[in-house]
Amino acid sequence: MNNFISARRGSSPGGLVRYLFGPGSSQEHTDQRIIAADVTLGLAEGTRLDHLVDAEAIYALGRDMDSHRILLGVAPPGGWVWHCAISLPPEESLQGRRLGDEQWADIARTAISRMGFDEAVGRAPCRWIAVHHGRSVGGNDHIHLMVNLVREDGTLASTWNDRRTMSRVCADMERRYGLAAVEGRTGRGMPGYSKAEHQRMRAGQVPERQRIARLVRSCALISADEAEFVRRARRSGLSVRARYSKNSQEVVGYSVALRGQAKDGQDRPEMKDRRVWFGGGRLAADLSLPRLREHWPAPTAESAAKALAQWRREADVAGPKEADERAAYGTAAWGQAVARVDAVTAQLGSSRLQDVALWSSAARHAAALMAGLSDRMEHQGPGPIAATADLLARAAQTPAHPDRRLVRRGGLADLRGVAMVIRHARTSLGMTLLLLAVVALAHAICLWQAAAERPRLAAELDAGLERVRAAYPPPSARELAAHLGSSTAPAPPMGPPGTDPAARARPAVRRDRGGPSQGRGR
Repeated sequence: MNNFISARRGSSPGGLVRYLFGPGSSQEHTDQRIIAADVTLGLAEGTRLDHLVDAEAIYALGRDMDSHRILLGVAPPGGWVWHCAISLPPEESLQGRRLGDEQWADIARTAISRMGFDEAVGRAPCRWIAVHHGRSVGGNDHIHLMVNLVREDGTLASTWNDRRTMSRVCADMERRYGLAAVEGRTGRGMPGYSKAEHQRMRAGQVPERQRIARLVRSCALISADEAEFVRRARRSGLSVRARYSKNSQEVVGYSVALRGQAKDGQDRPEMKDRRVWFGGGRLAADLSLPRLREHWPAPTAESAAKALAQWRREADVAGPKEADERAAYGTAAWGQAVARVDAVTAQLGSSRLQDVALWSSAARHAAALMAGLSDRMEHQGPGPIAATADLLARAAQTPAHPDRRLVRRGGLADLRGVAMVIRHARTSLGMTLLLLAVVALAHAICLWQAAAERPRLAAELDAGLERVRAAYPPPSARELAAHLGSSTAPAPPMGPPGTDPAARARPAVRRDRGGPSQGRGR
């Protein structure tokens, strides 16, 4: 359950009433009805008002919401209308969870009471209504709470800490009515989508934020340090700019945007003013700059200077290209990449489910690998692999204050080399084999999510993996034999020296360690 409180107070109760009972900005308002209201207004619960046939009653309700304030001659600076929408995610209805008007009315009265807008000892009540609509553009079942903050005695109600209070109300209602807990409330969720993004998703379009997040995640995994990350992000079609601290030139954050490219690959000047910029933390909690830095080696004076030089470049300039990396990765590299991913899957099979840092790190890496495979294999645009990468990114979000020492110690085999293979190795059957290995890794993460009491995400991830398996079935025995016969050339090292576990990877995956991962099957 989510809530959204308008950032600015209004000063026209009548205008908001007309909007709530009107058609809506996208004709999405249907079956508008009052489910609860302040007793002063004398409204019966369930009263339906249609803007086409009940215009006079709607205007009268707007006047009643503000008549006492006008009579008292009170006009608080900054407005006096508080507006909050409370909604259920679309997935709730898909899973058969719905709230009736009586339950919505209970939620509304609870919110009004917790906010202190009702009558109590020493205070006069506020005038308020709760209006239920049909589903929003994004498919959310929801209600609107509208409150005149001027009490009946002319005093002004306080809205101090209203967002935290409403968040606690939503959490309590989730428990009361058996609803799925919103992940973001525990500090590990993904940022919600805007109304415009929901509309694009309903039209079958991929929001820019998803595309950018996949690129950033892939570049972060493939990069050995901060300077390389900035350089690779710009070469991936992103504009990147730094955010500096107020009193120094220290980089404390960043924002990214998609470059509008013409067919020749050059940036179109007319698109620069239309770009939408996203801060790293707005893409996902684990893509903020402080969180990304946790996965790179501690900076030295030299590496910090190189990173600062990259940040200071123009947002669209990546600098001179390095030597071509593709030549180092032939088709034989796919086999070594499979061995590396299998080693990580086997390691997770013998790990404690309580080691959140380890599992979330695995999910983060798996999301980046899936994003890279989507770029190589889904030529018609983002498909089931890309969708699974987004689900794994959600699984990677950790509680707000985990033990970051575990992240630095890690324990996972370095998967940077695997990401390099995905990016540069020549296409062969080994790419499909690597996809299946990453699916097995993702399946282990799916079981961890179920054990971590995130059943909805676990179910979505499981369904996503099924779609990937259906779209990319395992190769036949003949195809596999031909591939193994052709992959005899030596492969390059996988990642930094001393981190390559390929020699011990195969024996590890043949042992059943009794953990959450049981191979590539379900």
